[in-house]
Amino acid sequence: MSDVERFASIFDGLRAAFGTYEINNKQLNGKNTGRASVKKELRKTTDWEGHLSGKGASIGIIPINEDNNVKWGCVDIDQYPLDHGALITKIRQLNLPLVVCRSKSGGAHCFLFSDDWITAKLMQETLNHLAASLGYGGSEIFPKQIKLNLDRGDVGNFLNMPYYDAEDGLRYAILDDGTSATLQEFFDLHQTYVQTVEQIQALQVQETVIVTDTILTDAPPCIQHCTAQGYPEGTRNNGLFGIGVLLRKAVPDSWDTLIQEWNIKYMGPPLALPEVATVAKQVSRKDYTYKCTDAPYVSFCNKELCRTKKYGIGFAQSGASMANLRKYNSNPPVWFIDVNGVPLELDTDSLLNQSDFKRHCLNQLNIMPQTQDKKSWESRINQLLQEMNETDGAIIEVSQDASVDGQFYDYLEEFCTNMQKAQDREEILLRRPYTDEEEGMTYFRLKDFESFLRKNKFFEYKSHKIAQRLRDRNGQSKVVKIKGKPIRVWVVPAFDEMVGDIKQPIMGDTHEAPF
Repeated sequence: MSDVERFASIFDGLRAAFGTYEINNKQLNGKNTGRASVKKELRKTTDWEGHLSGKGASIGIIPINEDNNVKWGCVDIDQYPLDHGALITKIRQLNLPLVVCRSKSGGAHCFLFSDDWITAKLMQETLNHLAASLGYGGSEIFPKQIKLNLDRGDVGNFLNMPYYDAEDGLRYAILDDGTSATLQEFFDLHQTYVQTVEQIQALQVQETVIVTDTILTDAPPCIQHCTAQGYPEGTRNNGLFGIGVLLRKAVPDSWDTLIQEWNIKYMGPPLALPEVATVAKQVSRKDYTYKCTDAPYVSFCNKELCRTKKYGIGFAQSGASMANLRKYNSNPPVWFIDVNGVPLELDTDSLLNQSDFKRHCLNQLNIMPQTQDKKSWESRINQLLQEMNETDGAIIEVSQDASVDGQFYDYLEEFCTNMQKAQDREEILLRRPYTDEEEGMTYFRLKDFESFLRKNKFFEYKSHKIAQRLRDRNGQSKVVKIKGKPIRVWVVPAFDEMVGDIKQPIMGDTHEAPF
């Protein structure tokens, strides 16, 4: 097996599409920018050869395949600058089978490889657990989806591959001593750390500090991590607030006394009594809840595991998880957003309107997310839009014929050329389009064209929109006399007729049957 074939086999994924990326700028923070796109076609050996040689476009692979399985996953640590050596040291201390590669922007792609296809859900859950244990909870996880909606055109998100321009590039694996790995050394790393399905299912992180408080056994994993390693100065107020929420859930009758004891036990140094009183007052409010997105807990956040804990966030409290907004630049645009890891298809109005969003969740996913206040909803949508604009390939250009406009004009051409055509204007009354060859114009009644669209299950445009699209094609509405009666018709430039007949393929044996 050649190096190209071996590399392509390791990073197998969705066959129906892949991403490309061309770098054109480097920002002051060290992050590269460029043009990303998605090609909905089978990738070829020449694509991989161009990637590894640096003579072609950089390749991005969508890890989840047509069966919603994966052979690899990745924790994308998007932090600049990043001490790769320290990261690998921590990974090895925790005995994790991760292979670290430098990303195109100087961050880290921490890969977990499987020797066989496993479910995307198992890979995603495992990597969320490992990321939180490393202190990088909230990092992007690939695969981003646990299921694809391929029949609706959604192909998910791709990750840019390492070893663009092979060993002369900057996307290389990093050895345990902190030095860059050659392509052959990467293959050795893969062979060393690739896991069986059973090993991934059993993968657990060994904690370096034993949890002694029984309450912590049922606490969110972020609080378990932070109480084990301590709360440094600058995180103590938020840290104590999380502890207060935990204690109020676990011991509602004595939490306000215990919070003072836990302040002394876990804060370093402990907060002053007035500050503890302020935190306790905040916790005592009716709408108290964990601040999952604030430091220090955000770095150790693992929502899936947290939902299984007795004093965790709970599914009812957390609601549906929304992530990975993608836009298909058709006209009108189509949006996909992952709800609990499953793609949800939306139009623009449904993205803006929370009630419509919930209706689509109910119809497509059989779940009912909790209603948020308008400010929180708009804030979350704005955050998703910002992330989308910063994510490679999240905005996907589509061909004209894939858009609603493109479909409409295809149906218009079919109606004007393939229908049983009128021989003269009078036959317009028989619901047929009539083409005046000398004028180069086609005449038809709007209601007949609308009937044709309905018969082909095209319901996207109402009458006023159809009329506007006809005007866009230099059409006009006019009144003509047919059999002495004024008839309202539309007149559009005639389409070119197909030249010659299409020959039918000869099927089977051409000899006459013997009977």
